[in-house]
Amino acid sequence: MDKLETDAKQVLNRLGDLSSFLSTLDVASDRDECFKIPLDIMQKTMSFDVSVLYKITNAVDDTLLLKVEKIFDPDGYRHDLVEGRRLELDLKDPDPIYINEVRAFRHKNVSSINVPNLGCDIMGFVYLPESFGGGYLFGGDFCGNEASVRDYEASVCEIMCNFLSTILIKTEFENLAVYDSLTKLYNSRKIKEEVARVSSRFERKTGSKACVVMCDIDHFKMINDTYGHLQGDLVLKEMGALLSHTMREFFDVAGRYGGEEFLLVFDETDQDQALTIVERIRTAIENHGFLRTDKTGKPIDDEFLTITLSFGIAENTKTSGIKNATEWISRADSALYASKENGRNRATVWTGDLS
Repeated sequence: MDKLETDAKQVLNRLGDLSSFLSTLDVASDRDECFKIPLDIMQKTMSFDVSVLYKITNAVDDTLLLKVEKIFDPDGYRHDLVEGRRLELDLKDPDPIYINEVRAFRHKNVSSINVPNLGCDIMGFVYLPESFGGGYLFGGDFCGNEASVRDYEASVCEIMCNFLSTILIKTEFENLAVYDSLTKLYNSRKIKEEVARVSSRFERKTGSKACVVMCDIDHFKMINDTYGHLQGDLVLKEMGALLSHTMREFFDVAGRYGGEEFLLVFDETDQDQALTIVERIRTAIENHGFLRTDKTGKPIDDEFLTITLSFGIAENTKTSGIKNATEWISRADSALYASKENGRNRATVWTGDLS
């Protein structure tokens, strides 16, 4: 049985749908969503029995490492492909079932060698720099004897790959302008802008109240000196995740202020409420076991580090006498210094005698 003839006009219409969809999609919040239409086009519009998406996780020497991210295989033709499965492919002498995966990766393009009843008949390469986490492969498989992949079908696959690569790279660059790459929190510039935005509101809204909180990892230099900088980076990464998960959605934002310092903004929150929130965060961090790694960054089984944070809280209202965002942050920094001086792993609220 040969592969069904595809309708070129319908394929072009679907490409238009894909272009419109990607232009409005918030890829940063749901990257997987951008692959749904390409995989659907491959399977349904271009009449392949199976469509599959791989994440390129690494390429070491002559080995390509892939993870099956998505597989649409309603009739169960490809038992070797299961979502979440990791594959190791030989780049020099690949198994024929994965010939197109290897060729698409090596040539950074579309490969459509026909291997009857084996492997994917067409596979495309979606480029992303390694610093952005590496790229993807996606394609389709006709499970009969002859795929008869046409030139325009290969071109459609290449167009979809280019669409996806463009939108993913654009999204990653936008993220770099706002988010810290290690902690995934706002970067220093963005969190300072957030403080300035909230601060400016006090000039026109008399009932507003908000707090900023400076926090600092206790004895962070000792962590780096004792366990190495890879361990220090992992602590920062985990700390970013903990702060994100323990803060209130919609009201609070967090950013990496610099090094091991973080800046939190609690909008519509007075200093008593802020202290309650901070104590909850402080306790959660104190009770958390941070992964312990060896010098190469590999996690060590059943070994954890206890890490603590010190906090400084500064409230802002119409009558606080704070002139700008810099002065507001400075008050929180003074309160943080007091926490450090008084034993660490505690929170201090700014008062006039700390200035």
